[in-house]
Amino acid sequence: MLNEKNKPINPVEGISGNSSCRKQKLSSLFTVFVFTAIFLSGLLSSKESFAGEAWVANMKGANVQIIDTGSNKVVKTIPTGAGAHNVTFSPDGKLAYIANLGTNSITIIDAVTKKKLADVLADTKAHDVAVSPDGKTAVSCNVGAGNITFIDVASKKATHTMATGKKAITAVFSPDGKTLYVVNAGDANISVIDMNTHKITKTFPGAKGAMAIKPNEDWSQLWVTDPTDNKLLLMNPQTGSVEASIDVPGEPHGLVHSPDGKTVYVGQRKLNQISMIDTASRKIVKTTPIGQRPDMMAISSDGKTVFVAIRDENKLAVVAASDLSLTTKVDTGGETHGVAYRD
Repeated sequence: MLNEKNKPINPVEGISGNSSCRKQKLSSLFTVFVFTAIFLSGLLSSKESFAGEAWVANMKGANVQIIDTGSNKVVKTIPTGAGAHNVTFSPDGKLAYIANLGTNSITIIDAVTKKKLADVLADTKAHDVAVSPDGKTAVSCNVGAGNITFIDVASKKATHTMATGKKAITAVFSPDGKTLYVVNAGDANISVIDMNTHKITKTFPGAKGAMAIKPNEDWSQLWVTDPTDNKLLLMNPQTGSVEASIDVPGEPHGLVHSPDGKTVYVGQRKLNQISMIDTASRKIVKTTPIGQRPDMMAISSDGKTVFVAIRDENKLAVVAASDLSLTTKVDTGGETHGVAYRD
């Protein structure tokens, strides 16, 4: 480019202001652009590779492992206590609770930073944890002691222990947090507890050896496994009456509802398989072999993937929820039992 005196014009100098300052500004802008592009690129690739987290409790490994569900690889192993059995997340997904059978304790972990926060002593064979909807109270079900221990989450201390029944194994809070349902697998009943008074207000019939109690989407029914009679019981949460039952052979154990409430997935430990149940017809619509002794189960928030702990293979099975096809099996840390999912 030439000016009126036929002298070449420096494009940079064509911008108003001092030439040196203009060059510095352009250089700074270019640097910011490059680093912004790199940062955004990193965010995108991170999002693509880290779809969610499956947390797996390993009894012999005495740890919990975190599996990146984008790559299906173990990305973190956190020591807990001996006999790490089940995993429960707080409602906001920020805390993880690991029930440790061997140390009678509950390990509390910051699920965001992946740092252990505390080990809280409960009672004999702490088996599972339920967390109140407001996240302020955690309850340990102590299967060896037949009782439950209340834990204040803020102070991370046990505050109260009360008897419920033989083999208190698992529990669930009502949506308003005012009621706790505790499954007593040895007594084949369910204790209904008023959370204000910490007293049992009702006792519902249950099932011998029941492991799972899961409400459906609108809380009109509680789905309870009945491994002794090879059934799923559909119970009214107000009256405790069994409104229906579904035949599920092979000792039904782990149980999970799909997010849309249309499907239930259940593990059949003695048949080494899992089944898909249509909740409208209440019938098994598909069954597939999955591995030696399938235990607990979890499902991704989008409802596309089911995660199954394969206890006797020390693996986590990753399964397509649509047709129960096996995507892969991930090696885990020894006698895998509990599994839970978080985004």
